[in-house]
Amino acid sequence: MPISPPQQYSIIVIDDESANVEALSAILQGAGYTVFGAPSGEKGLEIIESEQVDLALLDILMPGLDGFETLSRIRVHKRTKDLPVIFLTGFMRDPQYMERGFNLGVNEYLLKPIETNELLVRVRSILRMTAAEKKVKQLQADFFSMLVHDLRGPLTAVRAFAQLLIEEHSVSDEDRVQMASMIESASVQMLTIINDILDLSKLESQYVALNKQPLNLQKTVEHSVQRMKPLAAKKSLHLTTVFEPGLVSISGDESKLEQVMDNLLMNAIKFTSDGGTITVSAGMSRGSGPAAGKVGVDLPSLVVCVKDTGVGIAAKDIPYMFDKYRQLVTRPTAGEKGTGLGLAICKNIVEAHGGKIWIESAPNAGSSFFFSLPVT
Repeated sequence: MPISPPQQYSIIVIDDESANVEALSAILQGAGYTVFGAPSGEKGLEIIESEQVDLALLDILMPGLDGFETLSRIRVHKRTKDLPVIFLTGFMRDPQYMERGFNLGVNEYLLKPIETNELLVRVRSILRMTAAEKKVKQLQADFFSMLVHDLRGPLTAVRAFAQLLIEEHSVSDEDRVQMASMIESASVQMLTIINDILDLSKLESQYVALNKQPLNLQKTVEHSVQRMKPLAAKKSLHLTTVFEPGLVSISGDESKLEQVMDNLLMNAIKFTSDGGTITVSAGMSRGSGPAAGKVGVDLPSLVVCVKDTGVGIAAKDIPYMFDKYRQLVTRPTAGEKGTGLGLAICKNIVEAHGGKIWIESAPNAGSSFFFSLPVT
């Protein structure tokens, strides 16, 4: 069944045969697209430069500027260089023409006479892909903007206090100690951001091999909880643990799994208001365990849950929470900053262990972050 596209998509059909322009325009307009028609490459370029166009259907054989030359001119302009283009041709089977088109950056070929369903499928596919690429680029731009902002703050502080220490000879010893402490704190903040980026890069490239050893996951979780208690205490948060009796040992990289726990706990602390509660539980994925019957858990597995009473997450955001470059729109309640890479790092580590990680949450109803690890 045809899917009507959003009205904001505009397509240009460039073909010197008016019958082709009319036929293709009728099909595309019937599917809900806005369509511009152009009888030549020159006219097509004028329209592309003056109008918002999302896709071009471009005939190859035309008098004046042919399809190849028109595409070349589209690709050299900053505004149009990423415009997706489909070549319309009656000699698609000629490998020389195909290679020349792909070298120039054409996205697809359609063979004349053009079949309606094939046209609409190709058009929808390319527009969907283009929209996804734009979204990723915007997320990357937003992330790097945030990264520069979060690094600039502590770096400015380091420079300012260092200059005072160098230039102000009348500064008391007590003030010097305080300035040195500020420099150290800002340096740690910057190092944390840089380490997050390096960790994710190494995990994604599989550069770091897991050092798997038999380990008691309960002790690993407890160690992380103890480390986080001072941070929780600053916000008067109640941080508790609940463990099923007799948890079995698993094979895992203890330092990496502690990193998962630290990231999940810090995330919960950031997004939970003063006086809230964070509960860490662990148990088997069968029977009465904390994740009994949850989707996505392969038996037998140990499952850890970090549950908070924080701001919660909207349903539309949950599928993207483990994507890199993705920051939750709601900022941490106390104004803490971070790269937003912590959850992406958690996902890579858990999946490297053969496990799964997922979220259950709703706005103003808290969040539960689960991860499972197979028992071998």
